[in-house]
Amino acid sequence: MDFPGGSYQAGGKIKINLTGTQETMLAPLIARAKDAQMPESVLHDVWAVQTLAQIDHDFDKFQIDDNKASLHTLRARRLDIWTSQFLANNPTATVLHIACGLDSRCLRLNPDLTQVRWIDLDLPEVVSLRSALMPSPLGDYSLIGADATDDAWLEQIPTDRPTVVICQGLLMYLEEETGKRLIQRLASHFQTGELIIDCVGTLLLSLQHQIETLTATGSSFKWGVDDPKTLEGLHPRLRMVECLGLAELEGFERMPLNTRLMLSTYSYLPWFRYLSSYVRYNF
Repeated sequence: MDFPGGSYQAGGKIKINLTGTQETMLAPLIARAKDAQMPESVLHDVWAVQTLAQIDHDFDKFQIDDNKASLHTLRARRLDIWTSQFLANNPTATVLHIACGLDSRCLRLNPDLTQVRWIDLDLPEVVSLRSALMPSPLGDYSLIGADATDDAWLEQIPTDRPTVVICQGLLMYLEEETGKRLIQRLASHFQTGELIIDCVGTLLLSLQHQIETLTATGSSFKWGVDDPKTLEGLHPRLRMVECLGLAELEGFERMPLNTRLMLSTYSYLPWFRYLSSYVRYNF
């Protein structure tokens, strides 16, 4: 039986029908599932293991080994930490997770959903697939199917609470003006809060043919940001609080020596330090 985003197969597994940028959401899922089964797991994301076990797909084409899995989960943990810090300071906040894919962030962080309002958003076909594969948290939780770059959905999101907006793995796939417009709309819509994003540098745009997730799915990066502080200029209330390069992430020391030496050395070069960056802004 087919449904948007997938189809049920004999044996109870779901075959993914998504391609291109939407298919890339499987790469972080594979990474989190691998990490969960490592002796020194970063995220302990048991929901990723359960979700992956229900999917019929060619996972090998993503070529995610243990080192790549660890790099991904170090990034995800940093965004988890920033989100938890915001909720600790704003216990009745709204969390808006844009391009949630098959990420179990709400389940991982386990906020008190009698106090916190959590909203996950992705394209309708992704939401349909997510609903078939993952449990829905109990409490004040919503899952919205919409294109993040459209205007209509944002007008439905309440602005009565401090809001943290998480946007991971999306902006680099958008055209520059589309991505900038999304940031402007978010900063204008909410009264107060934080925006947590990740970016890739322009150098990575020229190297993207070496990224297995992109070649495996036929997708591509379109927008590179070499200095995330410049994004403050998109809105008068936007202020960068923290920006970390890959080599600056907590837990980076667990990576193999050759990886640490290469990335740490290159991080001194201005055009390389933020080859990928993890940033939070106040608004």
